[in-house]
Amino acid sequence: MPNQDSQALLSRAKERAEAGDFSQAIELSKRCLDQESAHAEALILLGRSLAMLNRNDAAIQALEKASKAKSNDIEVLNLLGHLLYHSGRNKEAKDAFKGCLELNPSHIEAMRHMANLTIDSDQTNALHLFNRAYTLAPYHYDLLFDYAWGMTYSVGDTNLGAHLFRRWIALAQSTADRGSIALQALNYASNQDPKTLARLHLEWAAQHTNPLGQAACFKNHDFRANRSLRVGLLSADFCQHPVGRFALVLCHHINRNQFELFVYSNNKQDVFKKSFESFASWRNIFDRKDDTVIEQITDDRIDILLDLSGHTKGARLAVLGQRPAPVQASVFAYPNTTGMAAIDYRISDPHSDPPGQTEAFWAEKLERMPHTPWVYLPPQKVSVSLETPPSTNGKPFTFGCLNNPFKTSHACIHLWAQLLKRIPETRLILQQLNDGHGQRLRDWFAEAGASPEQIDIRPKGSVTYFLKLHNEIDLMLDPFPYNGGVTTGDAFWMGVPLLCLEGETYVSRQGVMQNKCLGLEAFIARDEREFIEKAVQISNNPDMLTQLRQNLRGMLQRSPLMDYSGYALEFGGMLQRWWTKRCSEEN
Repeated sequence: MPNQDSQALLSRAKERAEAGDFSQAIELSKRCLDQESAHAEALILLGRSLAMLNRNDAAIQALEKASKAKSNDIEVLNLLGHLLYHSGRNKEAKDAFKGCLELNPSHIEAMRHMANLTIDSDQTNALHLFNRAYTLAPYHYDLLFDYAWGMTYSVGDTNLGAHLFRRWIALAQSTADRGSIALQALNYASNQDPKTLARLHLEWAAQHTNPLGQAACFKNHDFRANRSLRVGLLSADFCQHPVGRFALVLCHHINRNQFELFVYSNNKQDVFKKSFESFASWRNIFDRKDDTVIEQITDDRIDILLDLSGHTKGARLAVLGQRPAPVQASVFAYPNTTGMAAIDYRISDPHSDPPGQTEAFWAEKLERMPHTPWVYLPPQKVSVSLETPPSTNGKPFTFGCLNNPFKTSHACIHLWAQLLKRIPETRLILQQLNDGHGQRLRDWFAEAGASPEQIDIRPKGSVTYFLKLHNEIDLMLDPFPYNGGVTTGDAFWMGVPLLCLEGETYVSRQGVMQNKCLGLEAFIARDEREFIEKAVQISNNPDMLTQLRQNLRGMLQRSPLMDYSGYALEFGGMLQRWWTKRCSEEN
């Protein structure tokens, strides 16, 4: 081929890129660069084309050269920063976005990415960037999502996060995974009503999973009722996680003569594989396409598939949406409906979902266990001795909440601040997401009327540190609207009672359920006034607290929350009922 000048090659490269032929665009750009190695436009086009083919390392190299050849090109710096950000090269990404913002302080994408990069290290600057970008572009899809995520999970302002997530959802452009992230975040907010939340779950399913069609064919499935059943458990959390602890107990205690168990783990870590393989067939499905996972479940001839993720991280709801098993149910992990037509049952209990009161909030049919929908397993291989309540040793009476810090909603802060104001000699121990969140908690409590010296903020730590912290607390306060779950069991295990506020739905009734399982109805408040009065009464009863510190662990061990054999027997009977009903529909 006769030699052509660099400009002609570049023109042809641009044509191929516009036509979507990025491989040819790359080849032509390189030929242009062979003639003129510092040709800025050729480097830019090469970088863009490589990025379109996900060849990010090579794209970064080209764009770094382009940024030197053309240092005032904002979009080159922005694209370079974007690629560095998604390659985990955060320091270099910050430099690229900093350069972009120096050229244009109002560049939305640069502000968005810089805010994401600094939300944990420099929240003041990150919030300034998010606020400014949001003011300039209030309907920017990615900006809304990132701003909402940052407010919820880094800043801990779940109400503002929910407001932003609802605006984002209203744009109706969401992917299924991002939609699940938004739905999960809405559970934490105290400015979110249950009816709207249920509707948003149904709308998510109508958009993302119900159209998948539930097209599985079971004409060759064995629908005999009197045989052992093949049960699958699907989750990303078969690890050192509350779901993993629950699943191990269930697998260990269920009658394996009646049930053959299969664990489908959507987690690249196989740390718990050996533990589960003692009871079940282990299938790692991480990074496998939905069709491949469905084929595996079909080949395993699963009769009942249990979802232990809901809308949490790593969920495979699109798999469930295609109904690879004749019966499908949701249990424990997610405290709300999936919204999905393909999931038949939701496992609950009469305390979490009082009959006749909460059915409208669920797409699934409620199946109520007699006492509890899940069982508690204490932390393993960790032993921390119990100490007497701090207030019985001359220390101030101490309230505490050791749940995930973003469960400390604005409604919690308002109520707990009124309690601290009522008993000014008391204090409250909380955990923080990060230093910025800790300071905001102090500020929010001060605004609500609590004294600064009453608020004791602690960092997160190891399991041993977490358990030892209970020895500094007289009475736990259950967060709301998103109650504690396994964390409440940990408090009982360490001899610390929990005062809860009775809520309207499952997510807000886990404290009610657990207190009733232990016969501690006196620690359930029907409204905020009663909550404060009961907290005052408990703080004036050191003898009761001392007795509970000595006896709560035993009470927990004798309760339905740790009756593993009884729970497994009831659980197995429930599975059998589902299967008998499904068989009757086929025959």
